[in-house]
Amino acid sequence: MSARAETIGGFFELEIRRGAPYHRNAVALSSGRACLAEILRVVGPSRAWVPFYVCDTALAPFERAGIPTAFYDVDERLDPSLPPGAPTERECLLYVNYFGLKGETAAALAAAHPRRVIVDDTQAFYACGYTDAWSFNSARKFFGVPDGAYAYGPGLTAADRPRVPDVHYDHLVNRLLGHQQTAFDQFQRSEAAVSSEPWRMSALAERLLAGIDYDDVCTRRQRNYAVLHRMLGDRNRLRPIAAGAFDRTNGADAPFCYPLFVEGEVPWSTIWSRHLFVPRLWPDLRS
Repeated sequence: MSARAETIGGFFELEIRRGAPYHRNAVALSSGRACLAEILRVVGPSRAWVPFYVCDTALAPFERAGIPTAFYDVDERLDPSLPPGAPTERECLLYVNYFGLKGETAAALAAAHPRRVIVDDTQAFYACGYTDAWSFNSARKFFGVPDGAYAYGPGLTAADRPRVPDVHYDHLVNRLLGHQQTAFDQFQRSEAAVSSEPWRMSALAERLLAGIDYDDVCTRRQRNYAVLHRMLGDRNRLRPIAAGAFDRTNGADAPFCYPLFVEGEVPWSTIWSRHLFVPRLWPDLRS
């Protein structure tokens, strides 16, 4: 009998809608980095090809596993520009499904290089894996949960993994209560504590993710995206990529965000003064 079943009565727990997770056939771990670490343990490549356009934190699992990395370029459509012969049979290739809009490219890479491709779907929560490839996403990038990510691919398991020991949820509660600055400070500390250790997803995140109306979330994201594209598309240098969200063949069921690249400096202070906090992805990278 589990510790949970041994305790009956006393007081009530959180009332969370009971449902089913969206990713029922994936391995549920604590973070995208944890998923990548577990995938690298299974794949064991001699070297990994990684795009220049990637978050620094994505490199941590490679460093932790002692796997050398080589970098490749992406073109103006965010498609890979690989050197001839890469990746070799013992190497792997990490490709980012940028903004959740490059699922078609990810699937083509997986087909061209069977069992050598790892797709970073952290910006594409609704993607459900690829044939003969590994992939992972991040629930934290799409929903208000303390942790949670899902990994797909041959040989992955979380059966013997302990759950993540430290669950940070104060920022979620304070955001709900309207204490925005306190919540933001707590959120930053929570993000800094994210580990590459392949812990299982917390029980709290599991319950929360099983109670989400995923169809409703998808519909609202698509609607919001369409409004932004209608208002900003004409001045967006990424318009060809952004317009891909309306092509259902690319698997962009619910894009991560609207990718906007404009000429000149962005007036961030003006935007922030209106209490609009839009993401700036990977500000450490410069074109």
